[in-house]
Amino acid sequence: MTPNPHSRRLPRLLAAALLAGLPAIPAMAQQGSGPALPVEITADHAEMDERQGLGTYTGDVIVIRGDMTLEADKVYVRTRDRRPYEMEAHGEPARLESPDPETGEMRIATALRIDYLLNEDRMILTDQAHVVTASEEARGKRITYDLTTDVIEAERGEGDGERVRITIQPRDDE
Repeated sequence: MTPNPHSRRLPRLLAAALLAGLPAIPAMAQQGSGPALPVEITADHAEMDERQGLGTYTGDVIVIRGDMTLEADKVYVRTRDRRPYEMEAHGEPARLESPDPETGEMRIATALRIDYLLNEDRMILTDQAHVVTASEEARGKRITYDLTTDVIEAERGEGDGERVRITIQPRDDE
């Protein structure tokens, strides 16, 4: 039996979840990323302001929600009535991984800033934005990616070197 790589993080995970006022239920066994899933966070430091509905996590931050994993240097989690609705991640770069619900193929998004709107299952990647799916790869200054519909919208930056780049993978016909 292969050991669970997240088991070493369990004590920090529980402490961060309790500090954040979030449920500490293992989300790895759950599928999808619907709004009712718990958010599990590990970090070197955590601060939760319940009145403002803002959790700030810094230092090797790992966020797990269902089958989605987000890694960043700093993450802000915004909540309403103790329910997370938005995450803002910063990193060099920040990285979000989520399997495609239809194919199971891993979708990977990286950027210096990732805003993940949990209730909409949509993310906005800003600065050095890059998305890789089984069928395409997109780069741009800013990318909006709807994880439910698998729609990617990319925007260019100011200079010619920051034009949008898309690569479409041909289908393997069997």
